[in-house]
Amino acid sequence: MLTCYYKRAGHSAPAEVVDEFRAQLHRRASGRVLFIGAHHMADLPAPDHLEHLALVASSPEIRGARLLHQAEVVDTGLEELPFPQHSFDLVACLFALCSAPDPVRALQEISRVLRQYGHLMFLEHTKAPGVLGEAQDQVQEMLRGSRRCRPNFEVLTHLQRAGLFIHRVDWSWPPTHVRAPLIQGFAAHPDPYYVRELSWLRGS
Repeated sequence: MLTCYYKRAGHSAPAEVVDEFRAQLHRRASGRVLFIGAHHMADLPAPDHLEHLALVASSPEIRGARLLHQAEVVDTGLEELPFPQHSFDLVACLFALCSAPDPVRALQEISRVLRQYGHLMFLEHTKAPGVLGEAQDQVQEMLRGSRRCRPNFEVLTHLQRAGLFIHRVDWSWPPTHVRAPLIQGFAAHPDPYYVRELSWLRGS
């Protein structure tokens, strides 16, 4: 099983970046929430407005903990999420796509289970632009077949290909791992009105 660089012993993402992700999650988590990649108990949202919290691809710490009654640990791969279409108001993804066996399929599944007016919030590392991105491609070739995660997965490109509209993205460049910039942001399904207007403008 692949493991994200930031979930290995001795490595951690910058505290201010993780703290911002946790703060956003605590503010936005309500209704039915799917959390992919929770690593520490501090990652979990407050239960105040939760109807249900499904935890997928969680760490041993999460799987072995005594969780709130709204929470459920689900043992499944990201490529075949066992939930009906449009099941969740919020999907949170924390350093999980890089280690999914098929991250493209995983994003398609996330799009499927996200409700029409729900949101995906994410904190992932991604491929850098320019020369650094080319270096990441070379590193990925050297790592092929190893247990290390993919340093060059293009998160934003594949979010759009999964049919999601990106609302906000913040980039950061951790000094300890400059080859893989971090991106944090929000995505959602495009508004049906926008889709109709775009179709009209295209004449289709």
